[in-house]
Amino acid sequence: MPRRNANHDLGLVRQHEVVRLRTQERLQFRQIAEQLDCDVKNVYVAWKRGVADLATQAAEAHGQYLGEQLANLEIAINSLMPKVIKGDVRAVEGLVKLFDHQAKLLGLFAPVKANVTVTDEMTARVKALADEIAQLEET
Repeated sequence: MPRRNANHDLGLVRQHEVVRLRTQERLQFRQIAEQLDCDVKNVYVAWKRGVADLATQAAEAHGQYLGEQLANLEIAINSLMPKVIKGDVRAVEGLVKLFDHQAKLLGLFAPVKANVTVTDEMTARVKALADEIAQLEET
């Protein structure tokens, strides 16, 4: 493992301080630069790095939590399966709830985004069809 130097550690401390001052104290970049006696550009770069590091840490923690929850669900599902096979109705209901929770954790119920483009030609065609339907209803 490479050895960290003192400047790297000082940079991390300053990065954490910038994030703290920006998020907790609600200071502007210019105010943080004055307080830390450094350039505004350096404050902004430290902010970007700090926020990116926090996002990475959050994603890793989320992944760990998700893995733990899925493992717990697998244990619960496996423990209910013998009762389900024997026909226990309550066990089946419990299994359905566990599968539902598992699907939610995996994002299977997430809405699907659709990129839809409506052209003038399509709008004209829909209006023409509506007119045809109106004429059919009149007769």
